[in-house]
Amino acid sequence: MKLDSPGAPHSEPLASEEWTMEMTQEANQYISIVKRDSTPMCRLSIVVTNKSEAEARTELAEKARRWIREYLERDAQPPKRV
Repeated sequence: MKLDSPGAPHSEPLASEEWTMEMTQEANQYISIVKRDSTPMCRLSIVVTNKSEAEARTELAEKARRWIREYLERDAQPPKRV
């Protein structure tokens, strides 16, 4: 799936089409696997109570977009000299 459903609230920039997220649930923990071109890049999770699956997905998608932004910024910076 894309990182979130259309119209969901977000504060992080939307990710390009190459980024997707799979979500699973174990009790009250939601886990997402963030992928770039079908390659797993990271795992994120949240523990929630009294939230729907859609609300948890939106929260995880926001975390995923934040991680993607930070990852791309890190990748674009020149290496530090030691």
